[in-house]
Amino acid sequence: MQDILSDLAPEDYRFLIGIIQGPLKPCTSLKADVEELVASQSEGVRRRLVSSLENEIRYLGSSDLAYQFRRAMGQVPGRSFRSIVKDTARYLKVPLPTMNTERAMVTFLAQDYATQQFGQLPENQQQRILEELGVERERALTFLKKASGVFAGPVLIEAFGLVVVQGLIKTVLFGMVAKTIGRQLAVRLFAYLFARVPWWAGWISPAAWTLSLSWAALNLQGPARRKTVPIVLFLGMCCLRDGAEAADYI
Repeated sequence: MQDILSDLAPEDYRFLIGIIQGPLKPCTSLKADVEELVASQSEGVRRRLVSSLENEIRYLGSSDLAYQFRRAMGQVPGRSFRSIVKDTARYLKVPLPTMNTERAMVTFLAQDYATQQFGQLPENQQQRILEELGVERERALTFLKKASGVFAGPVLIEAFGLVVVQGLIKTVLFGMVAKTIGRQLAVRLFAYLFARVPWWAGWISPAAWTLSLSWAALNLQGPARRKTVPIVLFLGMCCLRDGAEAADYI
């Protein structure tokens, strides 16, 4: 997980902290580390922040009892990130192939889940997303009628190119993350992210906000999973944004 977290921008860290924190967990030290990183650009501060974030995410993926047991036994507390990603994939009903790296896992999960969700949208919403991402109306309509609701990443890339498909995937994931963490929190976190990193907004069509309102909330069990699922999806979005490819299979 650390190699993924190490590549993030301060705004990404703030987004993750916004998901992690709660009424009884203000995440004061994490926020202070982000501000120190912005001021100092110190790699030592980044390493400390990344390590702390990793521990928080691993803790969320583990029950309190299991976490305390691992700590008492001198083991690294919390579940492994690979286990958290696999757990997320099971809940999202995404068959996850065996892969070499966690980066490949979250990228594949994000791509496959977004494609799956895009296929479940009404055709008029699918058309709207494609048009907002720059696809001509007739071309979008022709493709959607031919696809008949069956979509796959390689087919979409062949039809529209990688840039459009990456935008489509991020649009769908944006809507799902916003729905999962709640509209008010999503407005605050994404508005700040877009203001600080404008190219985020350029990758996501305006339809995302409508999607986040119209989609049903994910049926997640337990407060921890309501945090780990959007965290994993967001990290998948970041890997896609940064050009990572899910092709590192065993």
